[in-house]
Amino acid sequence: MTLHPNNRHMPVLSASMDIIRLIADFAHTLGSARDLSVLGDPIVATLSQCTRLPEAALWIRESEEGQYRLLVSHGHSNPSPLPSTFPVGHPFVTALSRKPYVIQADQERSSPTYLAMTTVRATLCLALRNKGRLLGLCILGPLGMEKHLDEETMAIVETIAHIAANSLDHYLAQDDLRRSTTLMRRTDRLRSLEIMAGGFAHEIRNPLTSIKTFVQLAPQRQQDPVFIKEFSKLAIEDIHRIERLLHEILDYASYMTPRPTEVDVNELVASCIGFVSSSAAHRGIQLQTDLSPQLPPLSLDRQQIKQVLLNLLLNALDAMPNGNGVIRIHTRLLTQAGRPSCVQLQVEDEGCGIAPDHLEHIFDPFFSTKHSNSASDGAGLGLTTAHQIVREHSGTLTVESRVGAGSTFSVNLPVPDTGLTVPAARE
Repeated sequence: MTLHPNNRHMPVLSASMDIIRLIADFAHTLGSARDLSVLGDPIVATLSQCTRLPEAALWIRESEEGQYRLLVSHGHSNPSPLPSTFPVGHPFVTALSRKPYVIQADQERSSPTYLAMTTVRATLCLALRNKGRLLGLCILGPLGMEKHLDEETMAIVETIAHIAANSLDHYLAQDDLRRSTTLMRRTDRLRSLEIMAGGFAHEIRNPLTSIKTFVQLAPQRQQDPVFIKEFSKLAIEDIHRIERLLHEILDYASYMTPRPTEVDVNELVASCIGFVSSSAAHRGIQLQTDLSPQLPPLSLDRQQIKQVLLNLLLNALDAMPNGNGVIRIHTRLLTQAGRPSCVQLQVEDEGCGIAPDHLEHIFDPFFSTKHSNSASDGAGLGLTTAHQIVREHSGTLTVESRVGAGSTFSVNLPVPDTGLTVPAARE
């Protein structure tokens, strides 16, 4: 049987259009939200509109603390009764971790759930669950406006809760990923400090020797103006050198927030070589540099790019477990017709090389080809971190390798467009 376009069922569909538009607008709003900080308002506002309960508040899961924290409240004239967190053992969390999705205030008066609802003036308590996990919970009130949700309203509320839970799952996963990335970088950076500490000790030995000599001779030569003037100047310069080294290593270990500044890549290379030269010399490995004098300054996060270079140098050292080889560090300016100029930094070793079937996985997290006797055996995060940092600087990190012959890692970093033409370095 074919229905006529103007049959009597059309007004029912028309009456449902407002609900459809509400759900569509809600889904669009959550989909366009960039982070959790702006996700809560549309959730509580829409649920408040659907249930016609003016007060609403939303708590979301915090995986690290094992609790649920208050994200946003709506319509409360006095939000003080709202707790900032709910522990996992709270009656709301316990009840909503399982079905039903909605708890109403018609519970038994002596039940823990009802007593909890009176504490926060709640008439309804909704679960935001996804894949069996309670990601958040929303309470609506105030108490005293008890509403029995009809079947249609209940279906709408549960649909909105499902959409909200899906969005929360996405953004909580993004937050977890960001925290994991931060932890990965911090772990890798602190691992590098072991090598840097050896280089640091090597770097301060000479200035400490000159300062010690000055202090020892000063009582005997205090009447010698030339000695006092020259050695005082030398001692002050060496103290400043030690201060710079201390600042460099402490800043490297503790910084977290990206800070782009104008960076001289050649100076950065020299700084990193100073920190690993002692370890390389101990293994009988030579460090050779071929640094182009024509490099323009780049806008980079100095500590992040330093981490990249240190990772590549440590990786090169680990690729030569038996020592007695050469690591070469090159810098050059690359220009190609129709493409922006870039500064290329290369670290070339004479190590064991990387098997062809490993090359495509070399930047994967926790993938490692290091020998068990590697002096700086880690979790296989160094190259992953380096690759991500370079990408965030709009650059590329690539590798060429031959088994038994060594590997060459190339970092290409874009030159800022200043409108100036810079001569290309010879290849």
